[in-house]
Amino acid sequence: METMPLSQLATFIRRVFALNLPEPVWVAAELAQVQESRGHTWLTLVEKGEGEEAIVAQLEGVIWSSTRKQLEKAHGLRLLRGLLQEGMSVRLRVSASFHERYGLKLIVEDLDPEHTLGSLERRRQATLEALSRDGLLDRNAQRPLPVAPQRLAVISADTAAGWSDFRRQLAENVFGYAFTTDLYAAAMQGVQTTEEITTRLRQIGRRSGEYDLIVIVRGGGGKTDLAAFDDERLCRAVADAPLPVVAGIGHEIDATVMDRVVHRSLKTPTAVAAYLIDRLAQTEATLLGLGRRIAATSTARLHEEDTMLNRRASAVRQSATALLEAGHLRTDARERELLVAVSHQLDRANDLLDKQTALLDALRPETTLARGYALVSQAGSILTDPQQVKAGEVEVRLRDGKLRLKKD
Repeated sequence: METMPLSQLATFIRRVFALNLPEPVWVAAELAQVQESRGHTWLTLVEKGEGEEAIVAQLEGVIWSSTRKQLEKAHGLRLLRGLLQEGMSVRLRVSASFHERYGLKLIVEDLDPEHTLGSLERRRQATLEALSRDGLLDRNAQRPLPVAPQRLAVISADTAAGWSDFRRQLAENVFGYAFTTDLYAAAMQGVQTTEEITTRLRQIGRRSGEYDLIVIVRGGGGKTDLAAFDDERLCRAVADAPLPVVAGIGHEIDATVMDRVVHRSLKTPTAVAAYLIDRLAQTEATLLGLGRRIAATSTARLHEEDTMLNRRASAVRQSATALLEAGHLRTDARERELLVAVSHQLDRANDLLDKQTALLDALRPETTLARGYALVSQAGSILTDPQQVKAGEVEVRLRDGKLRLKKD
């Protein structure tokens, strides 16, 4: 068998490519790697098995700087940057080039934005259906939002303009409300977005008692810039977050799946800050209103109680006066009754005394003597029987004097 030099084989392969692929073709692939150098964009194109992560085909490609400028002019710089991200599904118009030293390479001449956008929309709809099927679309929205959320766990890129705008808006609020913000830095674009944000959510979950809510903010971007926020794994993590999540990821019209699963979605980071400030203002107004109502109610109640107390005090005074007057009347009546009773008793006693005195007077010896009777005594003893008389002197007492008689 003949042995040929490597250069000869490489030349043969290059001629085969030149003869069999004379015209550019459209290919669909996923961007595994995207790198820029000196204006050129170097791509690693892969194809994965259906429903699998295993790579079944892989080729290198390049967009030369001149072609890159044409594509930017045709499709816009922002859209092109969004399309040329790792993980994006793309449709490219390529020509095959084989170099004896550098090997096979696909030269990109054009790309089809509609293919990528259509792929993103299909993935978005599939994610929505899966989340809806598992009851996750409204899970985070059902978490109660604090009436005065001031302790914030913020997920954002540490260099993002949206993060700076958000902090400035909070710090410069006209009401002087104080907010604490702890930044959990994460990629907000590209293939690392899902992994980094889900990691930050787990970290916040371990400190959930220190925060009132989670805020996810980033700067503006187009559909392709926000593609990571349609990722099912990321959206599931947000739906299951231990705290309410408020998002402002910089979209103007098109909503992402994450906008659907968070507690509240706003267009921009500054809109999120304004929302939080407004919520505190509403809470303060509510509290002030309640304070005024409490003060008014208390004043009215105190007035009612004071009026009632005065009425009761007046009633007590009137009742006491009436009771005292009734007592005085009863005392006067009792006094009169007592005086009458005492007078009657005295009268009866005087009558009885008079009767007793009269009886005593009637029973006195002097009274008896005054009626002509006499008292006969001998040796100091009253004689009532003649047989009692003995020899000797007998004394006879009359009204006006005494007689002495002698018995032999």
